[in-house]
Amino acid sequence: MSQSSPNSAANRVISLNSLGRDRSPGRRILAECRDQLVNSLYVWLREVATPVSEELFVLADSTRERLLQTRYLDLRADIEKDWSHLVETFRRDLSAAAERCQNQELQKDCNREAPLEIPDFEGLQLLEDDDLSEHIVLREFSAQLSESCDDELYALNRRVAALLGHDELIESANPLAPPVVCQALSDACATIGSNAEERLILLRRLERHLHLALPPIYQQINAYLIERGILPDLKRNYRRSTTSTAAATTSSAPETTLPKTLTSAGATSSGTSSGENILEALQRLALARVSRLPAGFSGGGDLTMTGGMTPAMAGEPLDAASINQLLFSSLNDLQHAPSGDAGGLIVNQVRLVRDSETAQRVGGLEAVTIDIVAMLFDFIFDDVHIPVAIKALISRLQIPVLKVAMLNPGFFADRQHPTRRFLGSVSGISIRWGGMVDETDPFYCKLAELVERIQIEFENDIEIFGTALAELETFVDEREVEEDSTALTAANIVILRERDADGWDRAQRSVQNFLTTHTPPGLIDAFLREHWVGVLHAIAVHDNPSEAEWQEAVEVMNDLAWSIVAKKTPDDRLRLISLLPKLLGRLNKGLDSIDTSHALRSAFFDELVKCHSAALKGEMHATPAAESPAEPAAEEASSSFSSSEEGDLLVTRSVDNGVEVEEVILVGASPIWRADDREIFRRVSELKRGDWVEFHESEGPNGEKQSIVRERLNWISPQRGILLFSNHRSAKAISIAPEALARQIRDGKANIVSDEPIFERALSGALESINAS
Repeated sequence: MSQSSPNSAANRVISLNSLGRDRSPGRRILAECRDQLVNSLYVWLREVATPVSEELFVLADSTRERLLQTRYLDLRADIEKDWSHLVETFRRDLSAAAERCQNQELQKDCNREAPLEIPDFEGLQLLEDDDLSEHIVLREFSAQLSESCDDELYALNRRVAALLGHDELIESANPLAPPVVCQALSDACATIGSNAEERLILLRRLERHLHLALPPIYQQINAYLIERGILPDLKRNYRRSTTSTAAATTSSAPETTLPKTLTSAGATSSGTSSGENILEALQRLALARVSRLPAGFSGGGDLTMTGGMTPAMAGEPLDAASINQLLFSSLNDLQHAPSGDAGGLIVNQVRLVRDSETAQRVGGLEAVTIDIVAMLFDFIFDDVHIPVAIKALISRLQIPVLKVAMLNPGFFADRQHPTRRFLGSVSGISIRWGGMVDETDPFYCKLAELVERIQIEFENDIEIFGTALAELETFVDEREVEEDSTALTAANIVILRERDADGWDRAQRSVQNFLTTHTPPGLIDAFLREHWVGVLHAIAVHDNPSEAEWQEAVEVMNDLAWSIVAKKTPDDRLRLISLLPKLLGRLNKGLDSIDTSHALRSAFFDELVKCHSAALKGEMHATPAAESPAEPAAEEASSSFSSSEEGDLLVTRSVDNGVEVEEVILVGASPIWRADDREIFRRVSELKRGDWVEFHESEGPNGEKQSIVRERLNWISPQRGILLFSNHRSAKAISIAPEALARQIRDGKANIVSDEPIFERALSGALESINAS
């Protein structure tokens, strides 16, 4: 079937806003959709209080940490007491935010500023009350929710664009989009809980439920817009649809414990194009297989059994449902059978199933499903990027995954399927280790526990994967709270370093600008470079810097330079006499702020008195050019790090509140080096929170790599782009400048880790293989 492009569909619609703003039916319909969204989410939020409260009780009961247990229970009590207030706040805020975004006068602002796009973490409230952590979680929440509702939003964005008279509409300009919902939900959560950590826990709990609740609401809104004639023909790969039942398995199963869906290919598709394509390939291959069956086979209907049967059974027809039931029974036996000794090798059990006598007699769709699942595990077991320990864990899920695929082949196309999401979580956790897995790691132990539970308990209820996923997410949430604590401490250190560096830059720039426009004698020149620059720096890094205080310090430089110039007129001499008490007072106050020693201060003021005496006499006092101790140090540092145009990496370590922070910067690098490696810089600049980088730590005497660790990007400085990495293994963080990381990547001492999920990678490989054959 040919599919029309969104643009062509949009072009067939007359702008609903052409009647004028006040009478615009498009804006009126959009307002009705907004009310529908607000009311639906209002009902959902009222009802979700009970399950969230129960989840908090389970979390409190399952943790051994007294502080965390108290936090869960306190939050649960707050929910029972203040939930109605939270719900009303959410309803009010969501309605107001959606209306603001819809308002024609603010449309440009809405397009430019998505509610959750916070690239500069404005205010850096993380330093005091963890608001930065909330912003980060909120931004990820919105992105993941948009992905969950990708199909619905594809249609909704285009229909909203048509209502507003546009051809296209970015999601941030859609007043019904997830960013608006998430921001309102976050603001409402602020009405509950005594601190930001409790609000963060609550937001994470609500996130799990909203992933399930929001897509149907968007579907209802899309259905309403279709009824109103808004792009009713919009269709194809972005819409959730239910595939037809495959012809290869038309016979229904008798009433047994075997689910009826075993012979159905029906599925709700919400996956990637590769998932949808593999469903098409699945059905195509099934039909091709049926067309090649010899006489006596009905392509998955009645099957006449010949050969290998007893005389009494020979020629007796056996329907497809019975054959499938026999296969499913054998899969159960294989799943629960004790694992034999394979000599340390990982065996593709699905291929063994495919070669079994029962599997040889199943219908076309089931046979091809087995082939594709076997192919998926081949790709996983052959993937050199997956640690052996993770492959061993995944191998224990072979039969459960095969049973899921046979229960519902639509599993291949549904990215929100609990089994797919659980496998994705396994992949997301395994990225923490790299090639070597610490089997004593709490994350690995939790994965092993859940995999074993699935292997033992799974029969035909796929919700066991959803339960395991929820438990795994809760476990990860708790550990990420601990990681956030480490990242918070390290981020504070980085921010202080940046503030200090910015302060020095501003102070040195101010002094240098002054010396460029003035030519003071050596005494004043040295004083400004050695001491007064420190006074300016102290003002710049003050918690509440005063611009008036800064201007006063800059004015001191001008007054000081003028005060030692020979005064030729009575007015100048009177002005100097009047200025000196105030000038000396400001000088002493500034030197006090940087704890200048009495000896240094006395030496300077002794010479300054001689200069002022000479100036009052209309003369210039000759002062020797004082040597600045900072100058040789700077030259020495420069010579140490500029031996080559590429510069050198400078590593410093510090400890604060029990957290070790390793700071890495590149010193003395020429811009030529940066131009040569712009592709690496581009990759580094595209890193976002949650990405992983592999660092090759300390080298041996012969240059061999001694250890490889993976660190997660937890924070990016909005001032200088400093990247902050940490991991759950220890209270340690790495603060590294972008150019320093690019250097390490270029030199093979670091590399960016691809986070493509294991199953998705295998699915793409299987599809390529199918298409190639």
